Amino acid sequence: MLLVVDANVVFSALVNKGETYQVFERNKKWKKFTFIAPEYMFSEIEKKTTKLLSVTSLTTDELQDAFIFIREQIETISFSEFSDMLPEAQKRNLNDAPYIALALKRRCPIFSGDKQLKQQAKIPVYSPREILNILSRE
Repeated sequence: MLLVVDANVVFSALVNKGETYQVFERNKKWKKFTFIAPEYMFSEIEKKTTKLLSVTSLTTDELQDAFIFIREQIETISFSEFSDMLPEAQKRNLNDAPYIALALKRRCPIFSGDKQLKQQAKIPVYSPREILNILSRE
């Protein structure tokens, strides 16, 4: 199953190796999901490295290893591939419009813990707990 991953999920997985990180660990083993994200997402997360280090107990090397582990599982998609869907996506949610646009373009759900994103009705949004439940059924 194809899923668009939003930045909050990756940030959460790096801050706390809880449910969100477990999704990436289990999916690496079982390969149930194919993760995609807008290409700019990783540069946005990398800009927050100092913040990440201040809110975790991870060392710089541990954070880098976790980031690489997650990044290896997510294919990045060029903005030009889904930019035509941006106007429709912006009608639904301005903050997360690129993720919605990519999901609309690829006709797939979004993996996110963002409650506001889940309130829009056009694209299904799965929380980390819901993804873990799907992985556990296999």
